[in-house]
Amino acid sequence: MPCRFRAVWLLSLACLVAPGVWADDDDTRFLQDQTRRSIEQKAQAEEALAAPPGTLMYEGQRYQVTSTLEALTPAIYVAINTNQWTQLPDFVARYRELPGHRPALANMAESLLARFDGNYPLALQRMEQASGQEPEDARIQLELARLWFEDHQEKRAEEGFARVLNMGLPEQAQMLVQQYRQAMDIRASWHGSAAVGVGYNDNINQANGYYSCLSSFFGICFFERKMPDPVESGLASYELSLQRRYNLAGNHNLQLRPMSYGTYYSKTNPSDTATMQDYSTNLAQLQMGYQYLNARNSISVMPYAEHYYRNRASEYLAQGLQLEWQHTLSRKWQLSTSLDTKRYEYTSKGQRLGADYEMHQWGVTAAYMPGVNTSLYGGVTLTRRKYEVDQASSKEWGMRGGVYHAFAGRAGFFVNGMGIYRETRNDAYDFFLGERRYDKQQVYILSAGANGWKIAGLTPELRVRHSINHSSNLDWAFGFKQTELSLMLRRNF
Repeated sequence: MPCRFRAVWLLSLACLVAPGVWADDDDTRFLQDQTRRSIEQKAQAEEALAAPPGTLMYEGQRYQVTSTLEALTPAIYVAINTNQWTQLPDFVARYRELPGHRPALANMAESLLARFDGNYPLALQRMEQASGQEPEDARIQLELARLWFEDHQEKRAEEGFARVLNMGLPEQAQMLVQQYRQAMDIRASWHGSAAVGVGYNDNINQANGYYSCLSSFFGICFFERKMPDPVESGLASYELSLQRRYNLAGNHNLQLRPMSYGTYYSKTNPSDTATMQDYSTNLAQLQMGYQYLNARNSISVMPYAEHYYRNRASEYLAQGLQLEWQHTLSRKWQLSTSLDTKRYEYTSKGQRLGADYEMHQWGVTAAYMPGVNTSLYGGVTLTRRKYEVDQASSKEWGMRGGVYHAFAGRAGFFVNGMGIYRETRNDAYDFFLGERRYDKQQVYILSAGANGWKIAGLTPELRVRHSINHSSNLDWAFGFKQTELSLMLRRNF
């Protein structure tokens, strides 16, 4: 048998006897997004008190602020302390025109106004200028340390808070500094979640039980096509997703992201001759690389390794590189884009179910947070899978959207849902299957839980995953529906 013919035949046969592992990419993304959401610090919107230009609200009373040092100096402090940001530009502009004014106070005010507007580069520039002008001013040094903290310059912030504590702050200010230092300790520790669960899957082999008679004579079928029937099974599952960041200097970090999840099915393939006997799976991935992080941007370069275990054997090892950029446009909007390239290398046993290939993927996502407890997100992904032969290689485009919402109340109910639609077209006609494969797939993942209903510190979470795959010309081989329901106990840390 010629090598190329044999490769095409093996790839086609593997697709028929075993479910694809591509769906695990959806679970990986869902788990990574869930972990990221649990550790992100959501910005709290600051409410400005409305007052006519040139006036100041203080303890419920409106005061006219004249253009004198005696009036403008306390007015600037009061405007800062009470979040009356709309008044600051006028106050600072008039203050700078007066002889004998403090440039450091004006720079501090402009810095905090820039911080409120989300312009952290300008905020840091102005505050560092103020620090150089009045290095002994405790308020300026405290605000500078807080800005470094918010800009994720961990080492500078720690040094700044330590310096401020030695400047004789009042007790309330010292308590504030200690709270920031505790927050920095929390930042520097491991974050993520772990979960275990039990459930049910109505189609672990992603089959459809399709039957047709290809050739018959006088009602007798001589050649028939019979696909495997769906196998339903109970299951036990686990998830573990961790993340830790080590600050190197300034905004530069070393980041670690280990992750693993798996499912054990109590049922196996009823056919003793089937290539695929046990559908239980386990995926482990370790990402370790560089991250540049400030108040508005996160840029990461993450090499990683991945191991996939299925059918009671190691199926493949993969090495990849992920480039990611996240940008915060405002308190409500965030954009991100990523580029991922990965090489799959199948083991000797794994080659009975698949073959080596390369995957290249680019995606873009937008997230909108209308409130502290709600997040809406959506994006588009383009994927290229390249095998040795064109018949198995494919191009894919997909779009996804989702919502996360935490409800008010002691129960702490939350819901997290994601929907995916994708179309995949293989590069060439497959003579073994008699068609060029073209699939359309829908995936829906919904999880809901109650953070207030803890069992031994664990949060109950109900998850439903439903997949529908239609092949426009090979539905007898690749069409299937699958629903998985699981009850999990999760701990976030």
